[in-house]
Amino acid sequence: MRHFLAAFACSIALASAPLMADTSIHKWVDANGVTHFGAEPPKNVKAEEVKPRVYSPSATTPTPEKAAEPKSEDKPKDATAEKPKEMLTISPEQIAAQCKDAQSRLQQLESSPRLMTRAADGAMQRVPEEERQKMIADERARAQEYCQ
Repeated sequence: MRHFLAAFACSIALASAPLMADTSIHKWVDANGVTHFGAEPPKNVKAEEVKPRVYSPSATTPTPEKAAEPKSEDKPKDATAEKPKEMLTISPEQIAAQCKDAQSRLQQLESSPRLMTRAADGAMQRVPEEERQKMIADERARAQEYCQ
């Protein structure tokens, strides 16, 4: 009975650990111009909270539901589907930000041969090399699109 209670207490602690973890990451620049990252910034420094990017396999690989979607000629036509979509305009500042982001992500992907991702169950796993190469190709295309 004692082992059961110990195992139960451990499982509760492990299950609640992500809820208790402080997931905020702060970024600040010190007086020497060096950028720092940490859970708690110094009191006298202006800091901003950053959200880490976690690549998920579902974002880069099509799911069976998406793949099984009927083709446009199979779908029934209605009046709303006939209307052309509105064109979105992007400011030069947004284009420059997208370019910088694409270049940064491309540099990170190319310099990290052991890229990790979070699986659906929450466990960290290594991204297969084929998927990493596809991500690199996607970011190169995105960089070409926004940086030209």
